[in-house]
Amino acid sequence: MDFKNTTLNILFLSVLLSCMATFAQQIEPERCATDEYNKLLLKDNPNMMGSQAFEKKLSKQIQLNKLKRSSINGAVNRRVVYTIPVVVHVIHNGEAIGVGTNISDAQVLSQIQVLNEDFRKLSGTRGFNTHPDGADVEVEFCLAQQTPDGCVTNGINRINMSATSTSWSGPGGNTDIVLKPATIWDPSKYMNIWTVKFSNSGNLGYAQFPDTMESLNNGAANTDGVVIGYQYFGTEDDPNVTLPLLPGFEVFNLGRTATHEVGHYLGLWHTFKDGCTGNGDYCDDTPAVASSTSNSNICNTGNDSCPTPPGFPDMVENYMDYSQDSCMNVFTNDQKARMVAAITIASRRPTTLSSNVCTPLASVNDDSSVQIEGIAIENCGFNVTPSVRITNWGTNTLTSAVITYDEDGGISSNYNWSGSLNYGEFEVFNLPTIVSTPGNHSFNASVSSPNGNSDSRSCNDDTNASFNLNPSYASTAQVHLTLTPDSFGSEITWEFRDSGNNLLNNGGPYTDGNTDVINETFNVVANECYTFTIFDVPGDGICCDFGIGSYELKTDDNTIITSGGNYGVSETTKVSTMVTLRGNEYFVDNRISIYPNPTNRILNIKLANRNDLPDGYKIYNMLGQLVKEKQINNSSQLKVDASSLSNGMYFIKVIKEKASLSLPFIKK
Repeated sequence: MDFKNTTLNILFLSVLLSCMATFAQQIEPERCATDEYNKLLLKDNPNMMGSQAFEKKLSKQIQLNKLKRSSINGAVNRRVVYTIPVVVHVIHNGEAIGVGTNISDAQVLSQIQVLNEDFRKLSGTRGFNTHPDGADVEVEFCLAQQTPDGCVTNGINRINMSATSTSWSGPGGNTDIVLKPATIWDPSKYMNIWTVKFSNSGNLGYAQFPDTMESLNNGAANTDGVVIGYQYFGTEDDPNVTLPLLPGFEVFNLGRTATHEVGHYLGLWHTFKDGCTGNGDYCDDTPAVASSTSNSNICNTGNDSCPTPPGFPDMVENYMDYSQDSCMNVFTNDQKARMVAAITIASRRPTTLSSNVCTPLASVNDDSSVQIEGIAIENCGFNVTPSVRITNWGTNTLTSAVITYDEDGGISSNYNWSGSLNYGEFEVFNLPTIVSTPGNHSFNASVSSPNGNSDSRSCNDDTNASFNLNPSYASTAQVHLTLTPDSFGSEITWEFRDSGNNLLNNGGPYTDGNTDVINETFNVVANECYTFTIFDVPGDGICCDFGIGSYELKTDDNTIITSGGNYGVSETTKVSTMVTLRGNEYFVDNRISIYPNPTNRILNIKLANRNDLPDGYKIYNMLGQLVKEKQINNSSQLKVDASSLSNGMYFIKVIKEKASLSLPFIKK
C-alpha cells in the first residue's frame, strides 16, 4: 500500500498542537538519540545518510534490486539472506560478570536472539506478524568467532573502562571521542555494539547511519556502530535474564531498543520523521504519523494522527516508532528494501559475504587466554589488586597455566593457576596485591604453559590495562576550600570527613542571591584519607544554569586538589595525605608539568631545573597500550612531537631512574 502518497497535511497543525499539549504533560525517556547524532556527523561527513547524495544513491540501488528480483523466464531470482557479524563490547566498571554494567553472557545472547526473530519475522516469536506489509527482512546476526587479530572469541568483548569514566554520554561526548575509538573492532568486518551506562539515564540508545562507498571520509570510521544502555540490552523473555530497569522504563524490557537502533544502522529513519507532511522516512508503506508514539497511547493500533482520507492508522507496531517493546513486531517491505540497499552501497555494513569473522577457527588442543577483568585500588592508599579472567579455548580440559605479570614493564612475577575449565569456560580470580605509587601506570599480564604444554595460539596470551592512583598530599597541614555559590545558595551544603567517617567540617546552606566567595580551611594530618562532598538539593550542581558557581580545594602551597561545579546531586573527592611508600625526590623537586594541554602538535615537558633531565618518556593510550617512547639526552628532547597520534586522551609517563610520573593530556 502507498500510505504516504495518499496522506496530506490538511489537519496537520491541529493534530500536532494536540499531540504537543499531551506530551508536555509527561516525562518521556529519550528513547533514541540517532537523529541528534546524525546532525553532528553530517557537518564533517556530507555524503552520509541524511544527505541528498546518499538518498539518490540508495534510491538507485533499491530500483536495481527490484529489477534483479523480477521474474525472468517465469522464474523468480532467489533472494540472498545476509548475515551480519556482531561484536558486543560490554563496557563495565569492574563488577563481576552478571552484575551491574558487566552484563551476563545470557543477556547478550538473548539480544542476538531477539534481533534474529525480529529481522526474520520468525513464526512463534514476538517478531512474527500477520500485517499485509510486514516483511521478513532476510537479515540475520551472528556473534563473531574471531578477533581482529585472528584469535578465538565468543563475540563478547568485556572492557573495564572505570579508570577513564564510569558513565558515558550520548552523541558527541566521551562515548564518541574516547570510548569508541579506543575499543572499536574493524567496522568493515564487524557490526560494533557497545553496552554502556549512560550519564543521562533517560537515554536508551543511538546508532550511526550508513555512509556511501564514494564518500571521501567514509563517515567517521572509528565511531561506527550502535550504543545501547546496558539496562535495555536483552530480553526478559529469557528465563535467565532480569533487566535492571529504572522506574518508568519497565516497558522497554524485550530487546526492541537494539532492534530499533540496528534499523538505523541499516538505513532506516523514524516512521514519524516529518510528521504528516509527506514521505519523511522514504517508505511508502509506513503511514504518516504526526509524532512519536508516547506512553499514553502505546499499542493503540486504531489511532490515526494524520486522518486525511482515505486514512490509515498509525503503525505503532513498527520497530522504528517509539512504542513499548511488547507492541513492536513490524518492519515493512519498503523498510526492508532500504536496509538491503544500504548493505549493498554502504562503506561499512559487513556480512558473511565480505567478512569471515563468524567462521570458527580450527580447533587446537591447548589454548588459554588471559584478560584483565578489573584493577581494585585502595582508597587513598597504594595497594592495587588486579583481577584477571583465564579462558580455555582448547579442546583439552584446562587444569593448569602460568600467569606472568608486572607493573610498568618492571620486574615480573609468576602466579601458578590450577582448576578445571572445559572449552569456552572461564574463571575470574585476583592476583596478589602489588604496591604502587601515585600517577598513571600500566599493568601487564600474560599466560603460558596450558596443561604444562606450549600454547597453540599466542595471539590471546597477553593483556594490559592502565590504572591511576590519585596524588597524595602528605606535606600539607591544611586543605583550603574556595566556594562561589550559584544564585540558589540555600540548596548548597558540603562536608569534610576523615577515614572513620567522622564529620570534621561542614557548611551551608547559604543565602539565595548572594554569590560572594566563601573561604574555609581544614586542618589535616599525615597518613589519613579524607572525603570532601558537596551537595545540591535539586541535583543541578552549582554551574551553570542558575549562576556561575564553582568550588576548588587546594593545599598549603596552592596545589589544586580538585575543582568543579558542574555536577548533579553531589560530588565526592578523596583527599589523601598518605606518605608515599616509594616517592622520588626528583619529581617533587622538579615539579614537572606539561603544556599546552590540549595540544595539536608539540607537547612541552616543563622542569623546574632544566639541567636535571629525566631519562625519557613513554606515552600510553587509554587502554594502557604503549604508543610512543623516547630517551631524553638533551633539553631539546623535552619537546614531544604528538602530531602522529590520533585525537583523544593519553598519558605521558616521565621516567627518572626507576621512578616515574604520569600526566594526562589530550591530542586534538
